[in-house]
Amino acid sequence: MDNKSPLAQRPDYLVCTCMGVMYSDIIEAINNGDTTYASLQESLMVGTGCSSCVQEVKDILAEKMSEK
Repeated sequence: MDNKSPLAQRPDYLVCTCMGVMYSDIIEAINNGDTTYASLQESLMVGTGCSSCVQEVKDILAEKMSEK
């Protein structure tokens, strides 16, 4: 059985509809040094439209940071 988080098991998908940000874009930004929600928001503009993606972006960030 795969013990990875359900987030890590999903294929690439659209996280922030307003800004057209994909899951892979968020992972790439985290890998390139955006290690806080504020820095992701600044570089990718996630959560600046309707804000419906905010919790998911934070969950992705927390999951990725727990791997480090």
